[in-house]
Amino acid sequence: MDTQEIMQKVFTEDGIKQEFEQTLSSRVERYLKVKPHGIVPLTEFAPVSAECPLLFRDGHYYGSVALSQAVAEAIVKFLCVKNGWKPKKSFEENVANMETRQFISKDLKEKFLKLWERRDDYHHLNLTIETDRRKIETLAYEKVLLLKEIESEVFKFSIVDGKLVPENRKYWALQQNGTVPVFLKL
Repeated sequence: MDTQEIMQKVFTEDGIKQEFEQTLSSRVERYLKVKPHGIVPLTEFAPVSAECPLLFRDGHYYGSVALSQAVAEAIVKFLCVKNGWKPKKSFEENVANMETRQFISKDLKEKFLKLWERRDDYHHLNLTIETDRRKIETLAYEKVLLLKEIESEVFKFSIVDGKLVPENRKYWALQQNGTVPVFLKL
């Protein structure tokens, strides 16, 4: 590494440290507002879901909106498959079918649809997306919180005698030995 590269590394490190120190308190506050549902089944979307509150925590509001919506779409497809049918292309149609077939409550349907609102605007970065920093923070907070509420209901569990007991067992990959692979979001 030459002198210029070393100096660039030192300045970059210093800048990141300063930013971290200046934003630590607000990051902690934001994280505590959206602390995730701590245990979910080990699915392909579990690690992605874990990033949603972290994006919000770090002030990446557009990312947290778009990623929360993507995770909601993955959960809906997952629920369709686990309940025995091939998901359609339409998110709204899949959610409606799940409610009609009584796999989700009306309240959960409304949460999915609220989280999905304006999905295309944020997915395609349409000119209509919010640009006011405070408003996008509020929107991101709402979306990440809705995702937490959805996961808390879909992947509801209790702890009995130190063991995780899923409420809806078909959404968890229960093993023959009584264990279940999980993803921790603590």
